[in-house]
Amino acid sequence: MKLTHLALLMQKQPERENSARALRQPPWQHRHKGRIPLGSLAADTFDPEYIPADGPVKTIKREVAAARVKALYDNRTNWEERWKEIRDIQLPYLGEFESTGDTNNRGGKRDQKMVDSTAWMADVAFGAGVMSGLTPPSRQWFKMQKILEYYLHKSNFYNCIHTCYMELPFGQAPLGVFPSMETGIRFQNYTIGTYCLDTGPGGRVNTFCRKFKMTPVQIQEQFGEDNLPQIVKDALKNNNKYSQQMTVIWLVMPNDKRIPGMPGNKNMPYTSLYWLEGHGNEYLYCGGFEEFPVPVARYQVNGQDAYGRGPGWYARPEAAELAVKKKDLLTLIEIMVKPPVVGPPEIKKINLIPGGYTKEQMTGQNQIRPLFQVQGNPQWIYQTIQETADTIKRIYSADLFLMLSNSVDDPQKTAREVMALQQEKLQQLGPVVERLQDEFLSPLIERAYNILERMGAFPPIPEDIAERFQEEEVKIEYISPLAQAQKMSGLTNIEQAIAFVGQMAQVWPDVIKKVDPVGTVSEYFSLLGAPAKIQRSNEEVYQMIQQEQELAQQQEQIAQAQAIAQTAAPAAQAAKNLTDAAHDGNPALQQLMGINEPGLGTV
Repeated sequence: MKLTHLALLMQKQPERENSARALRQPPWQHRHKGRIPLGSLAADTFDPEYIPADGPVKTIKREVAAARVKALYDNRTNWEERWKEIRDIQLPYLGEFESTGDTNNRGGKRDQKMVDSTAWMADVAFGAGVMSGLTPPSRQWFKMQKILEYYLHKSNFYNCIHTCYMELPFGQAPLGVFPSMETGIRFQNYTIGTYCLDTGPGGRVNTFCRKFKMTPVQIQEQFGEDNLPQIVKDALKNNNKYSQQMTVIWLVMPNDKRIPGMPGNKNMPYTSLYWLEGHGNEYLYCGGFEEFPVPVARYQVNGQDAYGRGPGWYARPEAAELAVKKKDLLTLIEIMVKPPVVGPPEIKKINLIPGGYTKEQMTGQNQIRPLFQVQGNPQWIYQTIQETADTIKRIYSADLFLMLSNSVDDPQKTAREVMALQQEKLQQLGPVVERLQDEFLSPLIERAYNILERMGAFPPIPEDIAERFQEEEVKIEYISPLAQAQKMSGLTNIEQAIAFVGQMAQVWPDVIKKVDPVGTVSEYFSLLGAPAKIQRSNEEVYQMIQQEQELAQQQEQIAQAQAIAQTAAPAAQAAKNLTDAAHDGNPALQQLMGINEPGLGTV
C-alpha cells in the first residue's frame, strides 16, 4: 500500500494534546451534524471532502445491475449445494439459505441431520484457535499505533472477527468495514448463503452482492422519504408496514463509470447500489467507497475462483462416514438392550417395559424369547468412530490448537519436543495464515485506518516523515502468535549454523570471522519475537563497539607513551651524570665525549 497516514503504523506517533479527552470525544463529532446516510448499511459518504459532483455523473443502468446480480447468483449455484451439505451434517448452526426457508424460520431446528457433534466442536476449537493465534484481543498482533488499537477495541471488531473464523471452514468469510459516528468504525458479518462474490483479473475479490429483507418502515428510515418507490410509500400507509417483508439488493463492484478527478461519492473506485427486487427501475441509493468495503477471508483458493474451500469440504467424507457409524452403534446398542422377541400367536400383547408384567400362561415352547442372539462388539465400532472423529479434528486443525495444553500435561515431552511438534503442524497451516494476512487482514486494516483518517482521528504526519516515505510501499508487519510461530522455524537454522561454526573454529579459528554476531542476534530476536524494548538497534551496537575500540586504542597509546617515558627518564639521567663527570675534569670522559678543557688547545 502507498504511504498515507498508514506509514505511521511503523512509527511512534507524537502524543496528541489531551489525548485521553480526544479519544473520549472523537474529532469528527463536531464536524458532522445529523445522522449518517446509510450508517447502518454501507455508506462511506459523510466525509466533508465528498462533495456532490459539479458535472454529469454516469451511473450503471438498473437493468445492467440486475443482470450482473443474476449472473452472480447463477455462478453461486454449484457452490451452494456443497455449502448446504456441510451446514446440514457438520455446522448446522451457521448459514442462512433462502431456498431452505432459513430466513422465515431463524429459530427453527437446523440440526436434525447432524448425528455427531465432532465437526461442530472442532470448528469451535478452530475459530478460537485462529483468533487467539492470529488476532488476539489480549495482545498486540501487528505493529499498530495506539489510536488505531483503541478504536479496534472500542468497536465490535473482535466479536465479528471470531464469527468470521467460525465461518471459514465453508471456504470463505466476508467482513464489512464501515464508518460509525459512535465508535469510529464498525464491522458487519455476512453468514454463508447470504452473499455472492466475484474476483478481478488479479484473483482478488472485488465484487460483493447480497439480498436481505426489510420492512417498509426500515426502508424509509434507512434511505429517506425522497428515495422511496411508490410501492413502499403505499405500504407505509397500510397496517402491515411493520410486518411486510421486501427484498433489498445491495451490489458493490468496481466503478467503471468513474470520471477521474471529479469529486463526489458516485466517482469513487467502488460503486454501491441499492434497489428493491422486482419493483421499478430506480435505485434506493447510489454511492461509492474509496476502498473495497468487504474484505473476504479465504481458506484455500483454486485459480480464479471467487469462493474458497475450507476444512468443511475436506472433512465431508469423514463426517458422512461418522454419521453412518454412529447410527450403527446406536442401533447395535438398542438391539442388544431391547432385542426383538418371538412368542406364541395367542399372546396378543407383551409388556416390554422393564419390570413389566404379561398376563398369559406360557410353558415350554410357548414362552416369549429373543428372536435371535446379537453377537455385536460395540467396543470395536466405538474405536472406529474415534478414529474417524480424530481425522475430522486434524482436518479442522483442532489438534494443533489443543496440542499445547495437552502437551503441558504430558510429563514425557520436553519444551523442545513440544516446539518441534508445533512447528510441524504449523507448516501445514502456514499457507492459510499467509493468505489470511495478505487477502484479509491487510485490506481490513488499511480500510479501517483510512476511514479514521478521513474522520480526522489522527494527528498530522510530521513533514520529515511524510517526505521520507512519500513514494514508499508500506508493508504491515504481523507479530501475532501464529505469525511468530511461522518465523520460529528459522531459529533451528541459525542454531545449527552457529554450532557448525563453533566446531570448525576449533580447527580453523579464522572461520569465526564469517559470522556477524550483531546481525545474528538481531535476526534471532526478530524470529523469536523478542520485545523491542529489550533490544538496541544495530546502529547503536556498532556505535558502541566503535567507541569501545577507539577508547581501547587511546588507552593503548597512553600506555605506550608512559612506557617510553619511563624508559627515557633513566637514560636521560645517565647522560646528565656523564656530562657532569666530564665537566668535573675526567680526561677520559672529556675525550670520549669530545669536550676540551677551557683555555687548552686541541692535541
